[in-house]
Amino acid sequence: MEKLKVKNFVVLKNAEIEIKKLNVIIGPQANGKSLLAKLTNFFKTIPNIFIQNIRTFDTKREFDKKILSKFEERFPRYSWEGSSFNILYVNGEISIAIDGKSNKKNKTTITLKYSENLTKTFNAKKATYKRKTEEHKLKAPEDDFLEDWSLVRNHITEPLRSEYSFFNGEPIFIPASRSFFANLQKNIFTFLASNLEIDPYLKDFGRIYEQSKRFYGEPYLIGRVDEAVANYSDIFETVVSGKYQYEDEQDWIVTKGRKINLANASSGQQESLPMLLVLMIWPVLRSNSVGDMYFIEEPEAHLFPTAQNKVISLLSKIQDHANNSYFITSHSPYILSAINNLILANDTISNGNMSLEDFVELNGPSSPISFEDTAAYTILDGVSTPIADPEYRMIGADLLDDISEHFEHVMNKMISSGSEQ
Repeated sequence: MEKLKVKNFVVLKNAEIEIKKLNVIIGPQANGKSLLAKLTNFFKTIPNIFIQNIRTFDTKREFDKKILSKFEERFPRYSWEGSSFNILYVNGEISIAIDGKSNKKNKTTITLKYSENLTKTFNAKKATYKRKTEEHKLKAPEDDFLEDWSLVRNHITEPLRSEYSFFNGEPIFIPASRSFFANLQKNIFTFLASNLEIDPYLKDFGRIYEQSKRFYGEPYLIGRVDEAVANYSDIFETVVSGKYQYEDEQDWIVTKGRKINLANASSGQQESLPMLLVLMIWPVLRSNSVGDMYFIEEPEAHLFPTAQNKVISLLSKIQDHANNSYFITSHSPYILSAINNLILANDTISNGNMSLEDFVELNGPSSPISFEDTAAYTILDGVSTPIADPEYRMIGADLLDDISEHFEHVMNKMISSGSEQ
């Protein structure tokens, strides 16, 4: 089981979530949805720090220091200084806790604790890497990058992934405000190389987005990109209202014989194109990886409800093909409805009441989603509440009913007021 518990951290008062293959956090703005996603993403980056520190023969103290340094980089001290908090992440047999304790001077000291098996594994793998490196140097004194990469993979990475689910996959964060990149285009490398204090999640996404564009524009570099584009292009082009072209280091949308630069496109196109391009291309580039998780903030941004449904359909097809996971934050009840239809499709097809072909004809290209693989929560006033209903096998049914009832109540009141006059 994988889960995250957070108490009194920034806007989160008491949040506890289980993490599955498809995770959805929905609720009002400024209640901690994005913070939960970023915390989960942060803990999933620790395996990379772990392996890097083995390769540099760091001590446990240096390993701990790098984790806490990255924590402060991702979650600036000013946002939690003077508060006490507890954050616990659990993935199978491995647990990691970061606690903050404030003193009388309103300063917060943070501490890191993790399960003993992680400490033992760190020391054991470091000893293995040192021994294997020394053995290799006796055979070939000169540095060999490929040999070192093979050594790390065979004796460190793969054994870790076999033993602990914690080490499987990479986290890929797709932030909100993706339209930011519509106006960069040729200047994106200047942005990525700059030392400006910019949201690190936005900067990380910029690197991935730039690589995805180049592979999309030159699919012959990796033949499987052609296959991905063929599989998903219909949905992609429906959402962005045209075909994508990467030309002269610029982004273009071609529709009805006209080319529109992304900088001059609609807000929905500017938000959706970077997200969909990465989701189409990146799983292909990482096809040999198992367990990647894509964190997607506001997939519905500036999109009409039918287009929101298409986005979820595309995610379901990619997940079915690439076997990755999603962590979605959203304000939109239409996102919940789209997911519920795919859950219902899975149950209906499993019960023999409909074929997959009939469902695709009804809903359009998409893949059913298992209710058991889905976790869903809402956050209000910093407190998380599960909204997956095992009885009705739906997510957010009460939330959707409350929204509909509110609008219906207001409408009925106005109608009755008019009839009384």
